[in-house]
Amino acid sequence: MEKLKCIGILFVIGLCFSCSVHEKTQEQEAQNLNQLYSEIKNLATSENCNDATTWTFTPYGNKVCGGPVGYIAYSTTIDTELFLETVAQHRTAEKAFNEKWGMVGPCNVPPQPTGISCEDGHPVLEYR
Repeated sequence: MEKLKCIGILFVIGLCFSCSVHEKTQEQEAQNLNQLYSEIKNLATSENCNDATTWTFTPYGNKVCGGPVGYIAYSTTIDTELFLETVAQHRTAEKAFNEKWGMVGPCNVPPQPTGISCEDGHPVLEYR
């Protein structure tokens, strides 16, 4: 009986410890989101912008109140499937982060770009 009690206590302690070890902190999750956004930016800027007709844009992120954080330009000559999957993964992760941590923030909606131009090899979102 004493052995069962000890095993039970050790099991509960182990269970508590394993939960706390695998639970990420808010800071760790924020770092993961930032890293994912860096991957998005790296993919988006992996090509020089010399011909605006080969560029498009997509919304990224997820604001606390819903909707995108902003828009990002990308070349249609990159692996667009990978790029858009990464953007979608980031959007989903940011939404979960906001809900989990009870984030608050502005609810303004960013304007959608009307086009893209190229300046010094970099895409510039246009708003008319």
